[in-house]
Amino acid sequence: MIFTPPTVSDVPLLFPISAIVAAGTTRVISFPDEFLGVAVNLKITNNDGANAATYRVGQDAMNNRNLAASSFDTISNSNIKYLQVVAGAGDTVLVEAQAYEIERAELAGVVAT
Repeated sequence: MIFTPPTVSDVPLLFPISAIVAAGTTRVISFPDEFLGVAVNLKITNNDGANAATYRVGQDAMNNRNLAASSFDTISNSNIKYLQVVAGAGDTVLVEAQAYEIERAELAGVVAT
């Protein structure tokens, strides 16, 4: 078997996603359910100048991360299906992501062979 390097046509197409979490609210973003994709890169921006925000990647209860006022955080080269964001009382949190499309077999719960 001869190895052939991947070409541009072999790389899955990434599409941009943005979601705004309103001030003083909690939002759970399920990328497979809402966008039919999986996030591979994230940028979370806290637009609140006075209050911190928190976020949690995945469904792990012990994984809360603090996002200081007027700051942002990035997560790169990951496979993120769920993100929970708690915005501060003063302003919104902007979530921007690059995602790749889930295969139809994954949506149906069928394992491709």
